[in-house]
Amino acid sequence: MTPEEFPNLFAEGWLLPKPEPFLDYFLPLIDREATFTQPMFPAAQGHDQIATLFRQLFALFPDMTAIPSRTAVQNDIVFIESACTATLGRKPIHFSVCDRFQIKDDKLIERASYSDPLPIVLMTLRRPSAWPRALKARR
Repeated sequence: MTPEEFPNLFAEGWLLPKPEPFLDYFLPLIDREATFTQPMFPAAQGHDQIATLFRQLFALFPDMTAIPSRTAVQNDIVFIESACTATLGRKPIHFSVCDRFQIKDDKLIERASYSDPLPIVLMTLRRPSAWPRALKARR
């Protein structure tokens, strides 16, 4: 996988059901020592922790979708800006995310996800029906 190929692979992977088909698709693209970071979750290193991170994310947002809107590639770095949607407390939420990926030897070796978690935290607090799912996602 080259950096130029990755945005299309990313978009295809996000169309899959979550979490298992999503993980089955993405884990082979990820280096076994890769590090993933994103707001509201601890940093994850290696396949097991990365799979746990995404299982926690999808426990909170089981119907989450990410539709890439812009991409940029420079050498081994890929930026993907996505429009995300999910249901939280029976109501839809929308937020933007920008992911920065580093690719080395045809594998993802690093992902840093950038978004403002405050709107999601505030929406969660205002929707008591989402509290059990939010607590479960943190385990």
